[in-house]
Amino acid sequence: MSDRSVLTRCPTFAAGAALAVVLLPLQTQQQHAVAIRARAMVDVDGGRLIQQATVLIRGDRIIAAGATADVHVPADASRMDLPATTLLPGLIDAHVHLTLGGEAAANARATLAAGFTTVQDLGAAAYANVILRDAIKAGRTEGPRVIASGPWLGVSGGTCDFNGIGVRGVDAFRGRVREDVKRGADLIKVCVSGWLADAVQHPANYEISDDELTAAIEEAHRLGRRVAVHALSEAGIAVAVRLGADLVVHAGFPTADTVTLMKERRVQQLPTLFSLSPPNGKHVAALRTHMQGAVAAGLPVAFGTDAGVIPHGANAREFEYLAAIGLDPASALRAATVSAARAVGMPTELGALAAGRLADVIGVEGNPLEDLRTLQQVTFVMKGGKVVRGGGSMQQRQ
Repeated sequence: MSDRSVLTRCPTFAAGAALAVVLLPLQTQQQHAVAIRARAMVDVDGGRLIQQATVLIRGDRIIAAGATADVHVPADASRMDLPATTLLPGLIDAHVHLTLGGEAAANARATLAAGFTTVQDLGAAAYANVILRDAIKAGRTEGPRVIASGPWLGVSGGTCDFNGIGVRGVDAFRGRVREDVKRGADLIKVCVSGWLADAVQHPANYEISDDELTAAIEEAHRLGRRVAVHALSEAGIAVAVRLGADLVVHAGFPTADTVTLMKERRVQQLPTLFSLSPPNGKHVAALRTHMQGAVAAGLPVAFGTDAGVIPHGANAREFEYLAAIGLDPASALRAATVSAARAVGMPTELGALAAGRLADVIGVEGNPLEDLRTLQQVTFVMKGGKVVRGGGSMQQRQ
């Protein structure tokens, strides 16, 4: 979500084993500059490849990035050479469940090894995703930077009533939001509608009352938290956007009027098409066709996978599905970088190789602007100025 929308809307598998932390001077001499010299880098905003590029880092921040000839490297900087590598900003998955689909720490390692340096975890039992977030931040567990929602919030007997965590009534929804914030949730996840089959067969259906949804959104915004909604049906998406939701998760059936309102309010949709596209899925074709039309009409899209439903570490497969609904490679990359940075509430910190951004840098061989599949073979990962995969040769500062 953008800075503007925060101000206006919130008033007050085995990859884990291969993930090796490289303890180079980046950790022991954090304030000395490190220059990463590569074959190329992607300017995601401009959708172009810059040949012979350098990214200059001091501590956990990028201080310069661009063509090597244009980046002044201090004489005492260490130099890392990656002559066969194309650099990109760390990828961002704005919809995962690290505590589902395996052991959480292994899932986190696999996700980071795949080049996803930041994720947004949108649901876990007993605040397990908040606990994992804090463990990673404290350095007790290796993994991506995590923005966590805490448990799912939905009606009793509804889609997200896992083990009896659903509630009913305005007061109960407000109370749960307050409890989630007290327990450390970075945002609130509200379940509005059912799943794909119901959205196709009953487009006017959604399972939460308008008053309950209003209560959850208003309380979250009062406490300075964004709201992501699980909504697929035409009516479910429409009411969530109208009542002030900040993110719509999963592909679904927004009407033309809803897409217009989403553009006006900069409400992003996280399609998670890989997870919604099982072989021979009965309603997949209808969903894809509708999303193609919405994208053509200007639907704001950010990258999300629902990992935990799909394997952790296979997040980059989602790029193929974004291409299938009409995003060209540059747009798909922006969905997982600058757009996803807004979707996780960090628009000025993440999403680009640019001065002042956090030093999340990944590398691939080849040109992802020509072939998005290269993003499934990440060879270099740096998170916050620390190399966690790959690294090439390092020339020490003098």
